[in-house]
This record gives sequence, C-alpha cells and structure tokens, in this order.
Amino acid sequence: MQYPLMFCLRQKLENPTLANVAHAIDVELSRLNLKNLVKPGDTVAITCGSRGIANYAVIIKAVVDHFKKLNTKPFLVPAMGSHGGGTAEGQRQMLESLGIREDVIGAEIRSSMETEIIGQLAAGIPVHCDKIALSAEHTVVVNRVKLHTMFHKSVQSGLLKMMAMGLGKLNGAQLYHKAAEDYPFEEIARGVHKVMSEKANISGWPDGSRKRPGANGSC
Repeated sequence: MQYPLMFCLRQKLENPTLANVAHAIDVELSRLNLKNLVKPGDTVAITCGSRGIANYAVIIKAVVDHFKKLNTKPFLVPAMGSHGGGTAEGQRQMLESLGIREDVIGAEIRSSMETEIIGQLAAGIPVHCDKIALSAEHTVVVNRVKLHTMFHKSVQSGLLKMMAMGLGKLNGAQLYHKAAEDYPFEEIARGVHKVMSEKANISGWPDGSRKRPGANGSC
C-alpha cells in the first residue's frame, strides 16, 4: 500500500501557570472586602466538591487561611450531591482522597446528607440546602468552572451547579437531575441560585454584599 505524503507536527499550546497559588487566592479574596461582611467569631462553611482540581488542597487551605485572618471560624462541607455513594462518610472519604484532610487544611470537615427545604422553583420543585451549611453565619462556594458532559448552554459545571447539585446533597441532586429531563438545566440552576441568594447564607459577592439575586456565583 502506498501512503500519502505525511508530516509530523507538534503543537505547543499556551499554558499559563501561577507561581504562587495560595497568594493568588488570598489576593482575589481580599478584593471581595469580606471583612465588611463577616464579624470576628462568625462561622463560615466552605464548600468542597468531588471534581479533580489542580492544587485543590492548596486552594482550599488558602481560603480557610483567609477567613482565619478575619478571625472567623471556617469549616468544610462536602458539596457533591450523590457522589461518594450518597453518604456522609463516603463524601468525607472522597475529600480525603483529593488531599482535603483536616490535618492538612487546618479546618474541620462536617459531612452530613441532611438538608432543609428553603423554597421552591417556579415549576414547584423544592430547593434543598445542606443543613450544616445553613447553620453557619456564612457559606462560601468554591469551585472551578468547566464544560459539562451533558449540559450545553451558558450554565455548565461550576458555581451554580455546586449550589444546586452540591449543596442540595443527595435529595437535591436527585430532584434536579430528574427535573432536567423536562426543563433546561440552566433554568433549574439559575432558579436554585435565586432561591439560595434570597433564603440561604451565601456570601462572597464582588460588591461585598451577602445577597445579590441574578449574579453568576460566589467566590
């Protein structure tokens, strides 16, 4: 068989990196002026997901350290819906497998599958939120934004998805996945975000306020 003329090509894509990830996180959090929102002694629930993220433990520790500098009491809550077998211990173990351990981060992991219904979407779908996160004075949502394998509109896999599927725990994830068969996921995610912005304790908007309906996410 005679092959056509072929060439070996190599493509080098731009791959910018941060020299100091922890410092970059601290700088960005400082821009939110959270000191105008939180008070010394306040408890702060920081969400942790199940997605593989580069320097994940470094990022979460930097967020925890920032809130410690504000004299608050940060702790971690798994926000991963049905992952980890849909159990509190399974989700704790998943965080630990990603390097998110209490001795490394310097903050307690409080894992539970209990939720409270804090409202409902226009379609009548109840909105669930992690009961432990609701018990804190503040909840800070930390996640990366990436393309989702199933959803193809402007809301993919990021902060809004973590608020819906993650903080909704198993109860919420099951409801929203089922609802996505009849309604656009973007509509569900934005609806959950609006309810949580109004009824939950989500903090970290760029203007330093606690609630900002219609915004695209938190920290």
